[in-house]
Amino acid sequence: MSNVRIVTDSTAELSPETVQRLGITVIPLNIHVGGEIFKDGIDIDPEQLYARLETTDSLPYTTASPLHLFEDIYRTLGNGSSDIVSIHASAKLSPTVELAQVAASSLLGQRRVAVVDSLTTSLALRILVIAASEASRQGTRLDEVVRLVRAMIPHVYLVFFVETLEYLERGQRIDKAEALLGTMLSIKPLLIVEDGEILPLEKVRTRSSGLDKLYEFITEFPHVEELAILEGAGAVTPVELMERLRQAFPRREIDIVTYGPALVTHLGPGAVGVFVYEGL
Repeated sequence: MSNVRIVTDSTAELSPETVQRLGITVIPLNIHVGGEIFKDGIDIDPEQLYARLETTDSLPYTTASPLHLFEDIYRTLGNGSSDIVSIHASAKLSPTVELAQVAASSLLGQRRVAVVDSLTTSLALRILVIAASEASRQGTRLDEVVRLVRAMIPHVYLVFFVETLEYLERGQRIDKAEALLGTMLSIKPLLIVEDGEILPLEKVRTRSSGLDKLYEFITEFPHVEELAILEGAGAVTPVELMERLRQAFPRREIDIVTYGPALVTHLGPGAVGVFVYEGL
């Protein structure tokens, strides 16, 4: 059997059951809101974050766990005898990858640690981490696990329709003038996570148009291996989109997943998105 251990961060939004079943180590991001700091997935969940946003004027932001935590985890995981593949949210969205690389470099000659920038986040990161863990449990070696993950990265997609431009402006994804004009004209962007960044894909004026565009994006794929809808804790559940997707993909299980606090800091609590894995 391979002795490869898998590490990721809390933006992968793995359930506690999956973490325990596959033996994945999750390093939490810090969520800053209302002058307080919470550990993502430990001290706060999406619903609790949304409740706090209702009572504070400050927008949330994230920071990575300290470097020494990465070093301690890498040094002690598997009693020091395991290889490690550490897969994290895009370096353009979080400093986690950089910290992981520094920690891995500090252990050169002691541990083999391969750090992978997933160029994505959320459910797209989750599927990469689960695939890596399952491969490891089947005896796959470190280099082969890394090749598998990197082969999958170009085939995972996240697209979102946002209800407010406030969080994009705060995160410097758009400038103030663009945010003001968009708000005045009721223009909202459709966003895609591409090459590690959250980028505008198209502009729409209404929620129904945004949901139509999400449906069109998915149905353009000749093959869909996995599919899910993401919604913020404050979003109106897109029931019509779900029904249309069930008709288009009757053999696919389609879940509605509440995206986590880290994505809330980029998109706000009311966005709706889709995750697609088209398979290899």
